[in-house]
Amino acid sequence: MGIYKREEVCPEWEPIPWDAKGPQIDEQEKGFHQRSLKPIVWAKLDWDAFPDEGIFGRDRKWFMEREIAYVTTFEGEDLILIEHDYSGFPDPPRWALASRPAGSQAEWQVWGHFPKLPDAWAVPDTSD
Repeated sequence: MGIYKREEVCPEWEPIPWDAKGPQIDEQEKGFHQRSLKPIVWAKLDWDAFPDEGIFGRDRKWFMEREIAYVTTFEGEDLILIEHDYSGFPDPPRWALASRPAGSQAEWQVWGHFPKLPDAWAVPDTSD
């Protein structure tokens, strides 16, 4: 497919895992691209006020271990936006996206890594 530049050092988009092969790469890229065009409004996680009941059925520790910084529910999907503590070659790009049907306990579908946030998204408190 190749919607985004997949360069080794500074890709516009990178699959998860970065060395994935086959049609799953195009599937991830297409899924990311579709979501990147939507006017998604993200909520920043507040670690000091994390709900006791969790978010999306998961506790604070689960979110912290995965570097999840933002969450939202949009058009029938629960979405998580990951902001990596370490990013850039040889580490993955700064951001990663995953989603699953809203309110479900299904596995999270990953949509790749990317260095810049999509223009259509409203993400508070970032330097992007």
